[in-house]
Amino acid sequence: MTHSPPGVVPYGFDGPEDYIEKITYDIWNLPQRNPELIRKYYSPTTAIHLDAGDLVGDEVVIANTHARLRSYPDFHGVIDDTIWTGSEDEGYRTSMRWTWTGTDSGGTTFGPATQRPVTFMAIANCIVEGEVITEEWLGANPLSQARQLSYDTEQAIRATAYPPNTTVARPGFSFKATAEGDLVTTAFSKLLGDGNDTGLFSGGCRSSFAPDRERTGTAPIAGWARGLQAALGPLNIDVDDQYSLPPGEGKPLRVATQWRIAGTGPDGPVEFSLISHHHLADGYVTAQWLTYDELALAHRGILLPDYLTA
Repeated sequence: MTHSPPGVVPYGFDGPEDYIEKITYDIWNLPQRNPELIRKYYSPTTAIHLDAGDLVGDEVVIANTHARLRSYPDFHGVIDDTIWTGSEDEGYRTSMRWTWTGTDSGGTTFGPATQRPVTFMAIANCIVEGEVITEEWLGANPLSQARQLSYDTEQAIRATAYPPNTTVARPGFSFKATAEGDLVTTAFSKLLGDGNDTGLFSGGCRSSFAPDRERTGTAPIAGWARGLQAALGPLNIDVDDQYSLPPGEGKPLRVATQWRIAGTGPDGPVEFSLISHHHLADGYVTAQWLTYDELALAHRGILLPDYLTA
């Protein structure tokens, strides 16, 4: 579906960052919370791609939103950053990282209400045409949510249904590589290759592998890489999309990347998606946020070890 004009300014927004942040808060946060706005900003054909399987159409997004709000009536989200590319003439691609909090007072897919607090992080990469999100790739880790609610991995697997061997759809466009993106790609490739080289990460690099898995320094980064390799063997890394924003307004140079990582599980080849935000300074990665679905991997028999302390 193509919307004319493709930019967001004719629809009353100052730009792509204003657009994605305003509609997110209007849909999800009190006091203005209005999930019915999803019909305005998503279409009946909008696909949201996850390792758990695609969600298609505004009505599915509305139903999922209401289910989440029943679980966490005090739900509140804060947008941490939005990285974007594009123009008013061609439309935009946005990568929005946000953190939401809530108390499980309504019960979840994992079980009855626990009254436990949860902090959850997600990165949504969206194609925006006019005022409508026409396609989205969502990075999130439901197993982090389950852990915070005191469910173990086996309980989380039993409580959820995932389609087998899901492959997340590739974007239907090509991205233009940049020097900043190349640095992140090189850092990630060295990290996930032989030797788990962390040479392009600063000594004090802050890493969020999940809201309950945040660490500082290069040792946890190398441990995370070893954990993936222990579960999946040698890894193949591809970039599906990538773009960056220069420093400004108190923010560092930031790079958003949509990765495709492949390895071998107990039942054969496995491929999963990972969406990241990286901060760069002086030729090094100084902070990173990684979103991927550990529960989808667990459903395929791939149980990641306690890699951050390995």
